[in-house]
Amino acid sequence: MEIPMSTVVKETLSQLSTHRALLTSNETVRLPVPTHKIHQLCIGEIFQGLDVLKNQTVRGGTVETLFQNLSLIKKYIDRQKERCGEERRRTRQFLDYLQEFLGVLSTEWTMED
Repeated sequence: MEIPMSTVVKETLSQLSTHRALLTSNETVRLPVPTHKIHQLCIGEIFQGLDVLKNQTVRGGTVETLFQNLSLIKKYIDRQKERCGEERRRTRQFLDYLQEFLGVLSTEWTMED
């Protein structure tokens, strides 16, 4: 039985809090931290930083579960991104989608001048 992604995300947040001290023990590691506050635009940079962190962290134990969960989340996001160009539709359907997209931009994104 597959675990719902919302459960994986909640568990990962909890694990991140639990393992924060271990993950920050090597202060010489430098990771890319996006300056943009619209996190959806910075997914590539976030997962690039996770790869660096994963390679710099002692493996095993429960921290291994944290990285496994992060890998599951990345795979989920990658599968969702594949759906972006899924099929061709009529102009009206595209404009409906565009209108919905712009609605999300206007309500959920902070616009910078």
